[in-house]
Amino acid sequence: MITNSSLTIYHKELDNNMLEKWTRYNYNKVWFFGGHGAGANKGYDNANDFDCRIFYGHYDNLDIRNFSIGDIVVPETLTTDIITQQDLTVDFYNITSITNNKFGNNPHIHLGGK
Repeated sequence: MITNSSLTIYHKELDNNMLEKWTRYNYNKVWFFGGHGAGANKGYDNANDFDCRIFYGHYDNLDIRNFSIGDIVVPETLTTDIITQQDLTVDFYNITSITNNKFGNNPHIHLGGK
């Protein structure tokens, strides 16, 4: 259970008026790999892909429902709430896959994205 990073997730939901609402979640003990630049194994097509694991053992209230395809991932701790994606002034990624790995020695939520 190696942790090497912290991250902020902005989870998008729609309110009663069908307007976007972004909820911020901070995680300070995660495993994060990937990001900008071409890799020898992935090439240019997947150069900006990332993988992230958030371990259940580090968080009492970790809930898979707090993650959705298209949510924003920032590989650092932010304290700013946003109204739209344009409010972010840092590089960010979007979640494209979510896997709930609840079994084994290190149960975790695995996120992937670009």
